[in-house]
Amino acid sequence: MTKKSTYKSKNGLDITIRSAEVKDGASLLNLKLEYIRNTKTIPLFEDEYKNTSEQEEALINKLCQQENSCLFVAEHNGRLIGNVDINGSQRRKLKHTAMLGIGITEDWQGLGVGTILMNEALQWAKANRFLELVLLDVYDSNESGKALYNKLGFQSCGKVKDFFKENGKYIDNIRMVYHCT
Repeated sequence: MTKKSTYKSKNGLDITIRSAEVKDGASLLNLKLEYIRNTKTIPLFEDEYKNTSEQEEALINKLCQQENSCLFVAEHNGRLIGNVDINGSQRRKLKHTAMLGIGITEDWQGLGVGTILMNEALQWAKANRFLELVLLDVYDSNESGKALYNKLGFQSCGKVKDFFKENGKYIDNIRMVYHCT
């Protein structure tokens, strides 16, 4: 069953948040390449993201089939503008944990899309019978990201100094955790 909700962004435009579908593979790939190309907060260069549309379709299918994983997309007028995934561990001793990843296209950042996506994902996680902890990693220099995660109830639980190296400059990695229970 596909979950679908409509919200207003900060600029008053309608945004639909829904479960990703396998047919979104090519659009999701284009979205990811767009925000990776323009990012200052994701430790990946565009040429390093090698997935094909078929691999994106397989990823969507995998996340939608796993009991402790999900993938939501945000769209406006049929165009994908953001995504969030909760990738649950498949190890039995870690099945109660998951990693969260989120990306928003540059022209929609700062308009509340991240908050909307994160709220949907965390609501899903709280209702999931397996998940107890959702983890994420964030650049220490990503002030808006850290503020969003803190606002939504994530807590910092660790730091790795000089983890990222961007343009010859080191950036610390902050690990954050959200308790679903």
